[in-house]
Amino acid sequence: MGVLVLLVPALLVVVLGYAVGHALWSALGGPGPELVGWLTGLVLLGVVVWALLRARRRSRRGRVS
Repeated sequence: MGVLVLLVPALLVVVLGYAVGHALWSALGGPGPELVGWLTGLVLLGVVVWALLRARRRSRRGRVS
C-alpha cells in the first residue's frame, strides 16, 4: 500500500504531461505525437521530483540554523 502512495501521483503527473505534449504536438501537426507525449510526461515528472527535493532541502536547512 505504501508504494501506491508514491506511484499513483507520479503516474498522474506523467499522464498529465503526456496529454499536454500529445495535444500540443498534434495541434502543430508534428509526426509521432505519442513519443513527444511520453517524453513530455517524463520531463514533467523529473521537474516535479527536482522541485520537491529542492523544497525539502530548503526546509531542512531552515530547521538546522
